[in-house]
Amino acid sequence: MKKTLLCLGSVFLVSGIAKAQKNVIKVNDSVKQGRLDEVIITVTRTPEIIKKTASTVHIVNRKEIEEQAAISPDLSNILAYQVPGLAFGNNLVGNRGQTLRGRNVLIMIDGIPQSSPLRNNDREIRSIDPSVLERIEVVKGATSIYGNGAEGGIINYITQKDNSKKSISGKTVLGFTGHELFNNKMFKSEGGAGYRISQSFYGKLGKFDYLVNGTFTENGVKIDGEGLVQNPRYGLGETKVNNAFAKLGYSFNDKSRIELMYNYYSSLQDSKYILDKGKYGERPSTGKIGESLGVKEGTKYNHNAYLKYSNTSIFRNTSFNASVYFQDFYTIYDYREAPRWKTGGQSAILEKKYGFRTDFNTEFRKEGILKASLTYGIDLLNEHTTQPLVDGRVWVPELNMMAFAPFIQSKLYLTEDLTVKMGSRWDLMNIKVPDYTTLPSGKDSAFNVQGGSLKYKNFSYNAGLSYTAFSYFQPFTSYSRGFNIYDLGRVLRDAKSNVLNEINTEPVVVDSYEIGFNSKIGKVIDFSASYFYNYSKLGADLVSVNGFWTPLRAPQYISGVDLVMNVYPARGLNIGVNYTYQEGKVDVNNDNTYQKYLSGLRIAPPRLNSYVKWMSDDKKLNLGLYHMYSFKRDRFSPDKSGKYEEGEGPVESFNLFNFQGSYKFNQFIMLGLGVENLFNKTYFTPTSMYTARDAEYVRGNGRYYTLTLSFKY
Repeated sequence: MKKTLLCLGSVFLVSGIAKAQKNVIKVNDSVKQGRLDEVIITVTRTPEIIKKTASTVHIVNRKEIEEQAAISPDLSNILAYQVPGLAFGNNLVGNRGQTLRGRNVLIMIDGIPQSSPLRNNDREIRSIDPSVLERIEVVKGATSIYGNGAEGGIINYITQKDNSKKSISGKTVLGFTGHELFNNKMFKSEGGAGYRISQSFYGKLGKFDYLVNGTFTENGVKIDGEGLVQNPRYGLGETKVNNAFAKLGYSFNDKSRIELMYNYYSSLQDSKYILDKGKYGERPSTGKIGESLGVKEGTKYNHNAYLKYSNTSIFRNTSFNASVYFQDFYTIYDYREAPRWKTGGQSAILEKKYGFRTDFNTEFRKEGILKASLTYGIDLLNEHTTQPLVDGRVWVPELNMMAFAPFIQSKLYLTEDLTVKMGSRWDLMNIKVPDYTTLPSGKDSAFNVQGGSLKYKNFSYNAGLSYTAFSYFQPFTSYSRGFNIYDLGRVLRDAKSNVLNEINTEPVVVDSYEIGFNSKIGKVIDFSASYFYNYSKLGADLVSVNGFWTPLRAPQYISGVDLVMNVYPARGLNIGVNYTYQEGKVDVNNDNTYQKYLSGLRIAPPRLNSYVKWMSDDKKLNLGLYHMYSFKRDRFSPDKSGKYEEGEGPVESFNLFNFQGSYKFNQFIMLGLGVENLFNKTYFTPTSMYTARDAEYVRGNGRYYTLTLSFKY
């Protein structure tokens, strides 16, 4: 199957060579308008035009981010509406179950990893405010170009930088949010009143440029379509979100530059409500007035910073980038009663990362014509991660990882239109685990585990072909390999052996295959389609055993399709639709039968997104209507008592509509209105349905307004 897929791709790609009469590619540094001609840096770590990437990539540009953030600033929702293949958000502070093509995704901020192989925090998607993002680059399919963690792909948040010519400019955004608008409940707590303020200053002073931003958001009470207060556990209601951002740059000349970036993010809930547990399949879990037993839940802080030097001509035909980066992350989870531990408690995850990254890009030209390019370099990473309880008890000991990885990536231009890509990476990792004692749950006893070192070596490689001679049919095919030391801390904290090397900590290695094409028909239609298949000999799914999560190490595969179309039928009018379908199975008994479907924690239901956007001729009025249809998925049966295993509950279909509009009074002042769940649909999120547990059986937001007024100066 896998060899056939690559062979078919090679056949239809090579068949197009007859059309190409030239054996070279002309140098052209200009980028045309249009999605297929947009430039992405995440695929190969150097600027590259999308249509030549030989893989499925997606860019959410600044305009799209601003439009979606006007409806909801929750990045998990923004991405779900914009990126086919990514699971629907769960309307919670975390992103558990929000996979990309059924696999875990590596989240980065300007290349700084937010995901951790040592202990998955499930909160990396909501790790920065969208107000400071220039674009979001999404690479689909397993890859190791940035190392561990990208089984399903990469989501890279690219932050803004100053592009103005003035010494100082600014932007102020004032926002009001709530479930009520223009009535007597508008500013009352039962109306869910909240606020959002964002202030930016930016400019250029000689060779210096700068951009600073501060954003504060306070969410009110969240209610569903029937007006019931939503379950506050891991919820977004009554949450305060703070984000502070700064980027300073100095250009030595037109070739070399140094840049410093820092971002601080926090999201903490302070709710007067507590869980009022519902009944799965009968009534939702909601909120009731009460006092929480624990401290405030949420991400207390997430610090990210880098210092980067770049030179477009450090020596002949070679550019150079080097950066040092840092992340300091601390998040707190909800209070749990026994039997989670012998006595109740509240856990937290602390992560610190220190990294160094360098890459060279050498171009090979003949008579000024680009024939090939080579990108190569090394990555270094030191990470410290632990999961204690807030009272001082240790659940996951402090894990110390050192990682070193050289890599090389090549592009060969066989003709003007035919590009071959190949690359490899060698990851060497050493994780030190101290002696520790497990913190027992339920009836378990504590284990004294002798620590030691876990050493990993992984050789990953990739190859791809793309052919771009015809604008209406630009096929590609690719193979790539990714790996993940998935959630090592979870495995160690539930150890049932007192010797480290007897615990199964083998990483997940994923082979990913893809075939597809991009199409541009005049200036009217953009269309893309892709089929993917990925396989891993070992999985790391978590299955519920006596109420607690245990890793299931078994072979599994996932396949699916992504379809995207954008139509521009008239001036100012834009209509788009995207569809995603995926399915996967696991070989539980290791007998090559693959008799069991993967749960909803991995496989999202099929989804159809569509939109209609219109802009007036004078570009003052913008209107957008967005639709999402989430299909049904029902693959499992309940046990004899009528209960479903966690992750296996049936998911019912539902429709959602969102609205966004804005009016520019002049070049300085704009009024905007966003409406989430326009028709006040009462629905359960897919996560709450497939989780199949009383406490997690929660509904999505009811109709929610965001009214904004922005000033530029």
